[in-house]
Amino acid sequence: MDHIHDVSAALLELTESLRADQSRDETLARMASRVVTLLPGAYAASVTLFEGGVPATVAATEEGVRTLDKVQYSLGDGPCIEATRTETVVRTDIGQARRRWPALAEAVAEAGVETMISCPLFVRADNAAVQEAADDHHLSGALNVWSRQPGAFEPAHAALIALFTTAMSGVILTAARWGRAQAEAGQLLVALRTRDTIATAKGIVMARRNLTVDEAFCWLTEVSQHTNCKIREIARVIVADPGLVEPGGQAGGDVVRHHGRKQGSSNP
Repeated sequence: MDHIHDVSAALLELTESLRADQSRDETLARMASRVVTLLPGAYAASVTLFEGGVPATVAATEEGVRTLDKVQYSLGDGPCIEATRTETVVRTDIGQARRRWPALAEAVAEAGVETMISCPLFVRADNAAVQEAADDHHLSGALNVWSRQPGAFEPAHAALIALFTTAMSGVILTAARWGRAQAEAGQLLVALRTRDTIATAKGIVMARRNLTVDEAFCWLTEVSQHTNCKIREIARVIVADPGLVEPGGQAGGDVVRHHGRKQGSSNP
C-alpha cells in the first residue's frame, strides 16, 4: 500500500508540474526518472515509442539502456517489442534472455543488468478510448525498467508501473493531438493568406481590365493555364507588380513573360 500511495502522490505531483513549454520527451524523461526512484530494485528506465511502425527510444534515465533498446529494435524482438505487440507486461531475467534472445542477453550482461520488465503504453483491454486514440495516431510503445538485481520486480510492481504507463500514454497522445492542431492551424493560416492574395489580385485585374469578379477569376485561370503555374503564384506576381496586368490584349501577356523569365533564371 505504501508503494501505491507513493506512486499516486508522484503522479499527482507530475501532473501538477506539467508545463506547456516542456516537450513531450522531456516530460516522459521526468516520469521515467520517477519510476526508477519509486520502483524497488530499478536501475534505469526507458520509453520506447513506435511512430508509424518505427521504434525509437524517446526518453531514458541512463544512456546505456538506449543501447539495450537498439539491440531489440535491430532484432525485431525482445521484452519491449513483445510487450508492445502483445499488450502484456513482459518480465525477463538474464537466464530467460539467454534462451530467447542471446544477442540481447550478451548486451544486457555487459551492462550488468539482471532483470528487465516492459509494460505496454496503450492497452485496449484496459482503456479502449486510449487505444483507439493511439491507433488514430499510429502509436504504440512500452515503458522499460532495468534492474541490476536478480529476481527484481515482483508481480505487484507491474501494477505500479501500469499507473505510470497510463499517465505516459496520456502525455504522448496529448502531444500528438497538439502537434496535429498546430499543423492544421498552420495550413489554415497559409490558406487565409493565399485567399487574401488571390482576392487582391482579382481586384487589380478588375480595375485594370474593367472586368467583373467572375471575369477576373476566369482571367487568372487562363493565365494560370498559359504559364502552367498555380493561381496563387500568379496572384503573388500580380500583387507584387500590378503593372504587369495589361489593360487589354492577350490575357496576361506580361504576366506570362514575367513568369517565364523567372523560370528561366532558376534553370540556367
